[in-house]
Amino acid sequence: MGVGVGRRRRTSPVIPPRRLVLDTNVVIDWLVFDDPFMNPLRHGVRDGRIVVLTHPPAIGEVRRVLGYRQLKLDPDRQLAVFARYQEQATAFAMPADFSLTQLMLPGGFPRCRDRDDEHFLALAYHAKADALVSRDNAVFGLKSRAAKFGMTIWNVQEMIAVLSGAMAFTE
Repeated sequence: MGVGVGRRRRTSPVIPPRRLVLDTNVVIDWLVFDDPFMNPLRHGVRDGRIVVLTHPPAIGEVRRVLGYRQLKLDPDRQLAVFARYQEQATAFAMPADFSLTQLMLPGGFPRCRDRDDEHFLALAYHAKADALVSRDNAVFGLKSRAAKFGMTIWNVQEMIAVLSGAMAFTE
């Protein structure tokens, strides 16, 4: 009898990666600051358990924010962080007629007070992301209304709690 013939191999169920949309502040926390609190996100992305979704408006916003004086990033570090973002995030193709003025969201979909954050809501909705993660209270305040459209919004603490629990389960 050959090796393995007649034996059943136990396989673990394939768990699809979590698909997350991160607002720019969360991206900065993830890629710029070395806070161990964000390790569940870092490790999940590195190991393929998390897919970070992005699109051109988010990419442009990350590039612009990396240049903010408050971050104190020299031009080389800005380029390095931006390159890591582009390498580690997955671009999602939005609907053909999508634009920042035409978000193509269903009637009654909650609108954010800060119009600059609405493209994150649209990306999460159109990509059917598992969650939109935001540090912005205006976005987080839409949590219950967005849930009516099948969308989950987490703050960073909720994301880390979920990811830490999921990683403990899968490791």
